[in-house]
Amino acid sequence: MSGNTLIDRDGQRYHTVMIGNERWMAQNLNYQTDNDPCYGSRLSNCQEYGRLYTWRSAMRACPDGWHLPSDAQWDTLVNFAGGAQTAGMELKSASGWNNNGNGTDAHGFSALPGGSYGGGIGSVGYWWSASEDDVSRAWSRSMHYGSDNVGKESSAKMLLLSVRCVTR
Repeated sequence: MSGNTLIDRDGQRYHTVMIGNERWMAQNLNYQTDNDPCYGSRLSNCQEYGRLYTWRSAMRACPDGWHLPSDAQWDTLVNFAGGAQTAGMELKSASGWNNNGNGTDAHGFSALPGGSYGGGIGSVGYWWSASEDDVSRAWSRSMHYGSDNVGKESSAKMLLLSVRCVTR
């Protein structure tokens, strides 16, 4: 990593941003671990929104020195951006969301609506945490074009969601 850029194992470059005491990727991860798909099987969607990962793939997708954020790290990020009811506005990118549901990108996090493999590209973004809820579910976060909040869900580990990586 140099400055605000992370170079991944396969040479891809990612912007990073310091938010509070942690450095976050400012883009969704696009590193292929297994058969991690692009939304709609279109490579252009991977380039813009990153790949979609099962929880198991997400747990090993981050580059060396980086990791999938815990539920507590997501809580810290959301609280730093004003709390769950309004943080989406500050964390969402300033463009790219359907129906002008863009945010202010006040912290440079640049959240984009990568959807899930079941749908939602352009409308909603979902991101894994490393924290399990139970044997078949893990905690995730979501942002929607029509809302300023950041949701917290217990998601089935087999779902395909986006990944952001974090380090100190």
